[in-house]
Amino acid sequence: MTPHWPAAGDLLAARYRLVTLLESGGMADIWRARDELLERPVALKLPTGRTASSAEALHAAWKEARMAARPSHPGIAVVHDYNGAERPDGSVTPFVVMELLTGETLAARVERAPLGPREAARIGRDVADALAAAHASGVVHRDIKPGNVMLTPAGVKILDFGISAVAGEPDDDETGMTFGTPAYVAPERLDGKPAEPATDVYGLGVLLFEMVSGDPPYPVDTWEELEAARAQGPGHLPPGLPAPFRVLVGDCLSDEPGLRPTAEEVRDRLTMLADEPPPPRHRDRRRLAVPVGAAAVLTAAATVLLLVWPHGGEPGTAPHAAPTPAPASRAPSSTPARSTAPTRAPARQEPVRLEFAEAVRRVRAAVDDGRSAGQIRPDVATDLLNLLGALDGPRAAGVEERISDLRRKVRARTGEGSVAESRAAVLQSRLDDLDRAAGI
Repeated sequence: MTPHWPAAGDLLAARYRLVTLLESGGMADIWRARDELLERPVALKLPTGRTASSAEALHAAWKEARMAARPSHPGIAVVHDYNGAERPDGSVTPFVVMELLTGETLAARVERAPLGPREAARIGRDVADALAAAHASGVVHRDIKPGNVMLTPAGVKILDFGISAVAGEPDDDETGMTFGTPAYVAPERLDGKPAEPATDVYGLGVLLFEMVSGDPPYPVDTWEELEAARAQGPGHLPPGLPAPFRVLVGDCLSDEPGLRPTAEEVRDRLTMLADEPPPPRHRDRRRLAVPVGAAAVLTAAATVLLLVWPHGGEPGTAPHAAPTPAPASRAPSSTPARSTAPTRAPARQEPVRLEFAEAVRRVRAAVDDGRSAGQIRPDVATDLLNLLGALDGPRAAGVEERISDLRRKVRARTGEGSVAESRAAVLQSRLDDLDRAAGI
């Protein structure tokens, strides 16, 4: 080993040859290394500082390797090995060997420019899918943030399980290091509660917020700054985002962990948003003056495009781009101008229908989850789902009355013990969202 340890060329555990220092952090360095036994490149995480050889460092490295290896999912960086390296003074420093990834972190991507809602939904969907696998294996990451999400040619990868824990496990240090990063920490963690899957969902909500806005809702660096920022309130999402995206971010950022969706639900809702074509663009009609005959042709073309892309199509192809035909008195009788009203109306109403359908789906998911968890008696769940099935649309006759029936049913069943109070609170919150989506 070289006097200045570690350095490129050092061989650790008689197997891993350090090649290049990739990243240097406050607690650990990430090296590009070569596994000389299996002849492959790897990433090697090596603790730094005076405590790098302490018993705490040994335990932390072992725990990180164990937590990261526990879930098996393509969206979680693979852990190959856990071992120890002898330093020049004879002490042993632990290290973790992981797959070597190419690409860039989400933090680097967002720093260049905010993402559009569809791209943010696609990335968030993949993160949520990986988190769902981690949660299913009992692991909570506890530090979901853009710097721990890697965008690779093979897809999105979650990195750094350095402070991960088993769900419900109490914090095992008094330094606050296991709390995570201030701007991304869930509010219940500030009250000393153990990390649960909902903790990661809050971090995912911050991730979604930051991807489309460029900053987290509380852009702070320290715990003191976070306390002051929370007293003033969070930032705002940029205008123009799809309503279901806004609702989902708000749900993930709920101060009450029980009101946040599960990672699986976030994944499913983001899948719908990622696959949905963007809304039509509204252009300045004053710049689209064309001859009357051409206006009729463009109107017909817009109708064809609406059939191909019912939600608005790719950017620049929306039916709203068609100019308004000239008044009938100016149009030649052989080429009558066609009204574009039937083409425009669905585009104006579609966000309302989508938001209402999403709100109904969320109430249904809350009922299904309650039944699965034993918080709603099966026959009561069936009754609630039947009432939900009668909700045809935000403007259908009797919508307000049916939602009121659902509220009364939930209250009555809670009073008799057929619905747990915690689940009833979730249902009433989802029904509030349904009221807003219906314009009640």
